[in-house]
Amino acid sequence: SVQHSHQDLSAWSEAIASVRGTSLDAIFLCLYIGEKVGDLDDLAFVTQGGFDGAYSYFAATRFTKGSTPLNWKTIVKSFADRGKIFIPAVGPGYDDRRIRPWNKQNWRPRKQGAYYDEMWTAAIDANPAAISVTSFNEWGEATQIEAAQPYTSPNGLKHEDYLPEDPHFYIRKTKEWAQFYRSQTPSES
Repeated sequence: SVQHSHQDLSAWSEAIASVRGTSLDAIFLCLYIGEKVGDLDDLAFVTQGGFDGAYSYFAATRFTKGSTPLNWKTIVKSFADRGKIFIPAVGPGYDDRRIRPWNKQNWRPRKQGAYYDEMWTAAIDANPAAISVTSFNEWGEATQIEAAQPYTSPNGLKHEDYLPEDPHFYIRKTKEWAQFYRSQTPSES
């Protein structure tokens, strides 16, 4: 993102250009926060840095402009207008209060899967080239979708599980949403 790497713009551009057209070429994405540093915003950073696009990463809606689903359609279009892609990130919830107690305003409860459904619905509605999931196993931010069993550590720390749903609840939900997304996305010829 421009917020984190604006001083490294030319280094990013050079690094990406050095692998274009080689066996190391790939789709290069950076973080999109939606901020501006001086005259440089995240979209200009993507374009001038040689990135193919950006993704939003954060599973807490409204944490940044990029993680706010109401902005996704506009961001997708503005990127597409420049030949770039924007990939919204969806997550099942967000709770990093154990590791960042000062960040409690960004707590987003899972609501028995309803939060995840809302994010997937908004992401698909934005018609992006792809959708990312934050995260498979980031337990510190409680964004994990991997199987979860009820567990309390010896010192009494209880980890969030998916009860009353089974341990694979979010893996199944992810599969269902991914299949639905693919059915809505025109295949490339």
